[in-house]
Amino acid sequence: MAEIWAILQLHKGQLDEQSGELLSEMQEVAQRQQEKPDVCAILLTSPESPLPDLASIHTQGIEHVYVLAHPTLDRYSTEANVSALAWFIRQRHPMLVSNSATANGRDCMSRLAARLRLPFAPGCLSIDIQDDALFTLRTMYDGRAYIQTRSQLQGHTALATLIPGVRGNPTSRNLAIGKASGKVTIVTPTIDDFIERERIKHIALQAPSPEDVELEAAERIVAGGRGIGREGFTQVAAFARLLGAAVGATRVATDRGWVGHARQIGATGRIVHPRLYIACGISGAAQHTSGMREAQTVIAINPDRTAPIFALADLGLLGDANRVLPLAADLMGHK
Repeated sequence: MAEIWAILQLHKGQLDEQSGELLSEMQEVAQRQQEKPDVCAILLTSPESPLPDLASIHTQGIEHVYVLAHPTLDRYSTEANVSALAWFIRQRHPMLVSNSATANGRDCMSRLAARLRLPFAPGCLSIDIQDDALFTLRTMYDGRAYIQTRSQLQGHTALATLIPGVRGNPTSRNLAIGKASGKVTIVTPTIDDFIERERIKHIALQAPSPEDVELEAAERIVAGGRGIGREGFTQVAAFARLLGAAVGATRVATDRGWVGHARQIGATGRIVHPRLYIACGISGAAQHTSGMREAQTVIAINPDRTAPIFALADLGLLGDANRVLPLAADLMGHK
């Protein structure tokens, strides 16, 4: 039977937050096929590492999980991951292989497509297969326009990455519909020996400062505007560091030199779609909100109860962000 694969990424031995939405997207692709293929989850790990909790996978109706277990897969490695997936694709010839468009997902899938010479659509908002062709919806011009693409497959496996946060994780209500158990197959892939361990040595992982995290890839963003002033961005950066978030800003803040122009969010800046967006001292002008409307959860902190940003907020805090953020940081420190 034909298969559709969702490559699920692991973080500290647990499934990444993008797993649910990627599986849901693949389930919808499968439902639209005349002959419904199996949707399979793919995990890459080492034989010594314990498997993560797979309950969330099985409750989405995913009945088959392939675990590619190899010693070189104990942590992410471009060559090891690409080699393992290329070997497994050659073995089973799935109709579609998808991954989240995270840093690792983008790195792996582009090289996998080049190695196997397969059609590849990166950074998709939606994915579909019809009449032996891959159809995708993507953004261009920093999210200011949308483009639909069609790639003829000619019987080949299609590769695609889905932008995280576009559709959100399925709710627990939807998860309950699925089955609670499934099949897990552990496979030992053949990984080509490119003497990678002699060329690349893992030393350590160092998280970037909030000012350096790419806004488009950030799952959490703490953004500041005119209302917090120049000194307020020190508070924003400190709070962002606690959350593991990126720092964003309005056009006014960047024009006044409070933060670099690369941090600007809006019609003339970056278009973002994080899971969490905290707007500090931001009034909510259309120029700015056009760049963050796709955020899943918006928290607004502003002393002006008439600020338009509150209309977009899931949670509104009436007050000065320069006072609210340190209080919130203290609460997190005592948690």
